[in-house]
Amino acid sequence: MRGFLFVVLASGLFVGRCTGEEAQDVAATAPQQTSAESAKVRVPAAVRAAAKPVRDMASARVREGMVRIPAGTNKGVDPDFGEYALAVSEPFHMDVTEVTWGKWKEVRDWAVERPDVTPETQAFFKYDLADVGAGKADDHPVQRVSWYECVKWCNARSEKEGLIPCYTVGGVVLRKGEGMPDCSFTASGYRLPTVTEWEYAARGGLTGKRFPWGDEVSHGEANYFSWDGYAYDTSGTRGCHAKFKDAAYPYTGPVATFAANAFGLYDMAGNVWEWCWAPKGSSRCIRGGSWDADASGLRCGYRNVHDGPNDRGDYGGFRTVRRTGQ
Repeated sequence: MRGFLFVVLASGLFVGRCTGEEAQDVAATAPQQTSAESAKVRVPAAVRAAAKPVRDMASARVREGMVRIPAGTNKGVDPDFGEYALAVSEPFHMDVTEVTWGKWKEVRDWAVERPDVTPETQAFFKYDLADVGAGKADDHPVQRVSWYECVKWCNARSEKEGLIPCYTVGGVVLRKGEGMPDCSFTASGYRLPTVTEWEYAARGGLTGKRFPWGDEVSHGEANYFSWDGYAYDTSGTRGCHAKFKDAAYPYTGPVATFAANAFGLYDMAGNVWEWCWAPKGSSRCIRGGSWDADASGLRCGYRNVHDGPNDRGDYGGFRTVRRTGQ
């Protein structure tokens, strides 16, 4: 199978389907206290005093660049993976596109400087994301970002917009290091989608289909590596997508190049793999395939189980979600 050489660091990669995560991903919730002041750690008084208050509510409006995904159940028979049932009990908001290189830089650069706090407290509030990530152009997806880096970026985006971060370690907002975080699903900030949320959104309301639009794929629908190994890969051109291969490596394309699914989401198949949330003790998944993945990786039901939260590659990015109004 082509396109799954996502690992750059030493961690191993196992290709297969996640097991048991649907029962765990929603159950993993973080402590409701997310500020440094409420955590059971010693925090300098000056740092506590300088902490910028955040709004303790999740805005009901859909933020720019996101779309509302309705609650419901998508139940059917996948042509390759058999019976499935995806239940989402509450609506949520999801990025219309993969996080772009331009958006990543905007939030990252703010996070490493923290101009919103006093100079004497910046060391405490700054994120360790300096020079992290890569991208071909501002409208291309960010890539070469690890699971940990994506989680911290979600927190930074939340703080930048005055929302409550979702990810904490010991009650303290995760800004540095690689502690395994808890996730608060009631916080108003940004987070990675669970594997269930991701697939539910990718299917776009269609039931029993292989891809977000139907059962066949070609270069007219997605940016991926085409070859004749699968009957459902009906592309008239083979290899990496010719439209993007002529440009510099890696062969990502601008987000939203292809048609959106029925929920209004772009690139849920192809361009870059997308990290999903995984609770403690669970394997991490990347979903959706990439510009270098073959057609099998683009299927809605395919889950690339990935155990290395520090791993990053030219094929991997993400998109974020947040809850609707409380």
